[in-house]
Amino acid sequence: MKSVGTKLRDDEYQALIERARKEGVKPYELVRKAILAYLNLPIQEPSRDEILDKLGELEKRIVSLEQVVFKQAEANPPQTTTQSSKSRKTAWDVLREQEITCVSSMKGARDPDKIMESLKGKGAIILMSENDKCAVYPDTWISFVEGLAKISSPDEREVLGKLKGRAKQLFKMLRAVGATHFDNKTKTWIVDTSVIEKGESPGLEEVREEKVESEYVVRVSREEAGDSESYMADMEREGWICNEKSGSIICVWRELLEQVIVDLNNSKAGVNDLEKVLAGDKDKLEVGKAAYEAGILWFDGKQGRWRIVS
Repeated sequence: MKSVGTKLRDDEYQALIERARKEGVKPYELVRKAILAYLNLPIQEPSRDEILDKLGELEKRIVSLEQVVFKQAEANPPQTTTQSSKSRKTAWDVLREQEITCVSSMKGARDPDKIMESLKGKGAIILMSENDKCAVYPDTWISFVEGLAKISSPDEREVLGKLKGRAKQLFKMLRAVGATHFDNKTKTWIVDTSVIEKGESPGLEEVREEKVESEYVVRVSREEAGDSESYMADMEREGWICNEKSGSIICVWRELLEQVIVDLNNSKAGVNDLEKVLAGDKDKLEVGKAAYEAGILWFDGKQGRWRIVS
């Protein structure tokens, strides 16, 4: 059999395809019928031999395609990794599992300090020493502080025997940098908060976007304040005491803060007793918490007294 070829525009070809689809035939069959009709020749169905020849050609094409596919599969075998089946863990996920993460252990990390700042922003407690910085999961820190507060023995071996899990490691870390000591007067262990950077609860950054004022506490963003030093100087001349932290300025009324310190020291309150002692006075509690958050109010672990940062 002989073949006849021709070229069609895109619209002509699309019309051919659509007409063939409606009549339920192949495009070449429709063209063949049209030519035979134009030539007034009878339309003959393909013979059995012609059909077999076409099927043979089709089979050869299929075999050829299979060979190409198999060769490509052998050259590029599928690679399966644990990373594809499991989502990558975040630094916060790792901290939640390990409870303590230190810069010294982040050997493969590109920017350990940036990771620490991120963990701090999510609420982690950051402990600093001369040679290292460690992030502590908030629940782990609370459990450690509560457990240490129940121990009235100055014997370190006895302390380590009573503490559980990561609390033992935290105690050793604090002792190594002189950040905890036993107070013989109160019979309690005192933690020096100067080595601690307290993480902020999630959502706090959203609050800082706007100026928040109360009668005794003022919060303002650095952008809104303009010149931070001038803003704080003006506020302090009016009776406030201010500090800048994490992109915002926090000011508390000095006179009320001084009363807060008297109440805390008279009650011999420890670093974790602030809310308990001030719970009966919402204004003092608000000032105390804001001042502690801003780093204006701090607990002197060595002297066992609350002080204003000078």
